[in-house]
Amino acid sequence: MTDRSDSRRYERIGILGGTLDPVHFGHLRSAEEVREQLGLDQILLVPAARPPHKLSGSITPFFHRFRMAELAVDGVPGFSVSDMEGQRPGPSYSIDTLVRLRQLYQGAQLFFIIGADAFLDLGSWKSYEQIPSQARLVVVSRPGISMEQMINRVEGLFPDARQVAGLEGGMPQFETGRGGKILFVHVTLLDISSTNIRQRSRSGLSVRFLLPEKVLEYMTENQIYVRRKTGSEDGRRSGEDLLDSESLARRIYREVVDNKGEKVVVLDMRGISPVADFFIIAQGRSTKQVQGMASRMKRDLSREHIRCQGIEGESEGSWILMDFDDVVVHLFYEPVRGFFDLEGLWYEVPRMPWGYDDKAGKGPEQES
Repeated sequence: MTDRSDSRRYERIGILGGTLDPVHFGHLRSAEEVREQLGLDQILLVPAARPPHKLSGSITPFFHRFRMAELAVDGVPGFSVSDMEGQRPGPSYSIDTLVRLRQLYQGAQLFFIIGADAFLDLGSWKSYEQIPSQARLVVVSRPGISMEQMINRVEGLFPDARQVAGLEGGMPQFETGRGGKILFVHVTLLDISSTNIRQRSRSGLSVRFLLPEKVLEYMTENQIYVRRKTGSEDGRRSGEDLLDSESLARRIYREVVDNKGEKVVVLDMRGISPVADFFIIAQGRSTKQVQGMASRMKRDLSREHIRCQGIEGESEGSWILMDFDDVVVHLFYEPVRGFFDLEGLWYEVPRMPWGYDDKAGKGPEQES
């Protein structure tokens, strides 16, 4: 495989890396505004092949993510895609990528673009202190993260950094002791995430207008992020007996309740959805509680050979989707549940009587 990035010579190149699973309008609009504000000649999308923070998790194969990135910017002036990460072995560390890009684009100024959320976590990255020396580090705004938080993080990560004259509009810049530069750029705040797109898609919800139409068509044609029932016995065994889907739903419901899940609604999707026979929807009072619920459920149910086939949103904790084959569990942080309102979307779907009755606003029937 060869590097498919634009081989023309540019003086100022913006680098947008990450998993891009999938690429969406939040990525693209932020990159476009950075290109415009900083006068960049080109934005180069560089999907990570093996993200070090996701080595133990499941990510979409590189060739799909790369192809979706290609389709997203097909025919768009000022944007191109590189498959360089797919050509080299080992984890995709940003510092190694930047060193290689400096070799490929000698004489060009590189601008490494990351979100404010990623910048808060920068201290966990390999050789993070060298990144601003390899490329100007461009930090773009994200919903819910203040400029004060960012400046405090600069001081923690780069104690020798000093603030210099900022960009037009008052956004600050810093110079580090190693000669590197950190720039903060305000962009239109589009609260779109790849995690949420995957969750919506696997829940049978629309993702139109969250990402380019060509990407959506590719996802549909290749059945990416489509949650399909496997029919595998491995995900539905308890001891030696294969659980039917209703018994499985009842067992998982009890596990949610035992782990302090609140207002646990059980939707009977049999004959309605190809995604699963039952959806279980519950909430916790904090993201930490939701994360703890998911972790304990995976551990305790696996002891009964009821295995979670896949999980989304575990690191954020605001909406965690757990796939138990015939049963899909949605664990929400309480305020987020109302925003997505899955119960309202499936208002006509029958509720199991042993779950919370969201229509009547009352608890479950007493189990014998």
